[in-house]
Amino acid sequence: MWKSAIHRVWLAIVLSSFALFLFTIQSSGRLMNPPSMADVRQLAERAPLVFRGHVLTVTPITTDAEAGERVESIAKIQVDRWYRGEDSREALLRFAYSGEVFRDGHDCTDFRPETYWTVFAAEKNGQMEMIDDCEGALTISPLLGPDLGNADWLAQMEADFLAGLNDPNSVARLASIQRLGGLKLPSSRDALRRVIENGDDAESKWAVYAALRTGDVTVLPRVKQLLANGDGQPEEAIALQLRYVTDSSAVPDLLAILNSAESEITSACVLIALGENLKDPRAVPSLAAHLSDAADQVRYDALDGLKNITHEDACTLPREWKEQDVEPQISRCKIWWEQVGKLRDWSQE
Repeated sequence: MWKSAIHRVWLAIVLSSFALFLFTIQSSGRLMNPPSMADVRQLAERAPLVFRGHVLTVTPITTDAEAGERVESIAKIQVDRWYRGEDSREALLRFAYSGEVFRDGHDCTDFRPETYWTVFAAEKNGQMEMIDDCEGALTISPLLGPDLGNADWLAQMEADFLAGLNDPNSVARLASIQRLGGLKLPSSRDALRRVIENGDDAESKWAVYAALRTGDVTVLPRVKQLLANGDGQPEEAIALQLRYVTDSSAVPDLLAILNSAESEITSACVLIALGENLKDPRAVPSLAAHLSDAADQVRYDALDGLKNITHEDACTLPREWKEQDVEPQISRCKIWWEQVGKLRDWSQE
């Protein structure tokens, strides 16, 4: 229960900011990232058909639906680039749109004429459909990069998203930044760093998030500043991303973020990175300090991290532990720290 509580914390926080895009369905537990946090690479790897283009026409199949009801349609899309699969100039994509995103977590992609998309699709019953009726298409800039010929689809997709950084439309530039983050390619880092330095406020923040997704830990000092000064959508996305850091060179910056963190989500995500991913002894004093944190989940994550790093029995829950076992174990771990742990040298990797 404790281990899963972090997911409820994340959901509560992210829901408050991404209320238009992120939702969970009680009947199926359907949880989706907002488009700004989409995992482009994973979507493309799942889909046998991946292309980008713009919508020419939308023809409804359902003709008697009332306002807000589910409407099935065919989108005729002029294909500007195929990444995987067919090589036709046009695609006919069957989709449904309910107009009520929060009703059941389905049918939330609204194709309209002259909008530009990257589509992740598959053939179903002789027709092309998105692999997911909400996450199966992402808005993009209309700008294309150079044709890389026989390069793999990841490189070509990256080139096209990089071109979008020069789009005169600010919304399209933001989408391009976010899509680059979703590709998670180290080769995007230089371009993202330029956006961090030269973009407007929103672009710079989202570029920090995108850079983190590529594994670029050089942005962590800026992350510390952003999390200390703001609590908007990009800051919350950045805080969530910290749990995936795996580069040991990031430990000093992660500790600095942890020791100045004001939000539970930031603390919890950094503790997971330090105690589960990195298991670095340099983190032990800070983890021990967070055994006394006001938040239940943060105390648990500190305990779990200390168990992973020190392997001390005093910090290890029993194999078949229950929720009522956690606080007594935290107390035993604190005693170990005061009597034994803090006398050791934890400064070495």
